[in-house]
Amino acid sequence: MKKFLDFLEKTASWLCSFSPDKYVHMMVCAVLTLLVAVFVRVCFGDDGYICVGIGACAAMIVGFFKEWYDNFTDGEFGYFDLVADAVGCVLSAALLCLWTWCLGV
Repeated sequence: MKKFLDFLEKTASWLCSFSPDKYVHMMVCAVLTLLVAVFVRVCFGDDGYICVGIGACAAMIVGFFKEWYDNFTDGEFGYFDLVADAVGCVLSAALLCLWTWCLGV
């Protein structure tokens, strides 16, 4: 039990070590993935899994161009911001695929 509690403590401190900006990147890309996937599904009626892929790609493209814009405005291209974007896309895509699979749509 002691090892498990130590593991939880290390995990919590690791998660708290990230700046709030990374969590914002992750959440914005997760929500953008969801919105684009639902939009494509409603407007074009494509397969649910294809819509999730389109949503994730669109969110990553938006994240990349946001970092590209940052490169010209404040001089920093945030590679770790792109990683946070990718994590948000993957989490959202995984949940959407699970939802699509469970509903059979």
